[in-house]
Amino acid sequence: AELTSPVRPMAQTKGRRNAIAAAASLMLAGALIAVAVRVHTTGGKADELLSPLQVGRYAVRAERQSGDYDQKAERQIAFATDNDDAATSERELAAKEEKRARQSAYLAADVKSRIDKILEAGRDQVDQATKLKAKAGSLQERAADLLKSAKTEKEDAAALKATYYKTMDAYGEEVKKIDAATQSAQAILDQMNAQSLVLAQVATQYGVATNHGKNPDARAATALRAQLLQAQKDLAAITAKKATADEDTAVARKLADKYQPMIIQAEKDKRDSDFHFQSFAHLTHQADELENRADALLARADTTDGLIESTQDNLKQKRKEFEHYKNRAQTEMAISLQAEDKEADLRKEAREARERAAGLADEARRLRALAQKGVNNVMEATKEPANAGE
Repeated sequence: AELTSPVRPMAQTKGRRNAIAAAASLMLAGALIAVAVRVHTTGGKADELLSPLQVGRYAVRAERQSGDYDQKAERQIAFATDNDDAATSERELAAKEEKRARQSAYLAADVKSRIDKILEAGRDQVDQATKLKAKAGSLQERAADLLKSAKTEKEDAAALKATYYKTMDAYGEEVKKIDAATQSAQAILDQMNAQSLVLAQVATQYGVATNHGKNPDARAATALRAQLLQAQKDLAAITAKKATADEDTAVARKLADKYQPMIIQAEKDKRDSDFHFQSFAHLTHQADELENRADALLARADTTDGLIESTQDNLKQKRKEFEHYKNRAQTEMAISLQAEDKEADLRKEAREARERAAGLADEARRLRALAQKGVNNVMEATKEPANAGE
């Protein structure tokens, strides 16, 4: 209401007051003229009651009153014209505000469309971030499973390798025993060979000394006989040791034969250990690749989260703009409607003022006509006595 072009209430009240006063004066003047006319038409005695001077005064008063009516009618016309001008201003204001309201509504609709697009983009971003995080979580779970399997493979490889080294250590001890028995047997064999050579030399010397048995009682043969007997005893003792050494060697070889399947199994365990370790390395590598892929996906998800935050800020700003344009459009439309209502009221008051002005003008013309009729009647009345005297 403050943005419209108001019509002053005092001017409207003054116009109505003037119209009422004009109607009352018009009724009074009409009554006076009517009295003058009735007095002239009732008979001869009435001519003595109202003189021509009095009738003239009444006519002058009626003319003055008619002029007042004309002025009041003009003021009503001016009042109506002012109301029409004010109504035109209100019409222009209503059109202007309606145009602004339409523009604000278009802007609000455009912002609403942008909000819908931002919401759609935000939903896509959220879906993308959710999928990336879910995929990254799946990859991390797979990587954890692979690392668990790799740990198992590593433990199996370590256990098999420990078994291998333990078996090889035990086999090494047995090999040391075999080598020691073999070396001992070889030493005894060497001693037997040496003692056999000594025995052969003593036997040869004894044969020469006895002339190959022909002279067994020879003095040189006696000493050699003692040496020959001692050499035989030594050879027998060495031969007895060789039998023990052969037994030890046989036992060691049996142990070696016993450990042979264990060595084969240990070698197989070692190969299996190497295979498990390779599997461990392969699984660890795969787990690292999955972790790297998961980290890349999480980085993309973080970037998408940043876009989501930016989208939320943009959406918040667009919603503020939408509310601003919507409220502005509602306010401008309300102003336009109020201006249209004001225009209708002003034009109605203008029409009523013109009607009042037309009524005042009609009354003024009627009053002038009555005054002129009274004057004419008086003039005729004054002429009648003169004609009667002649």
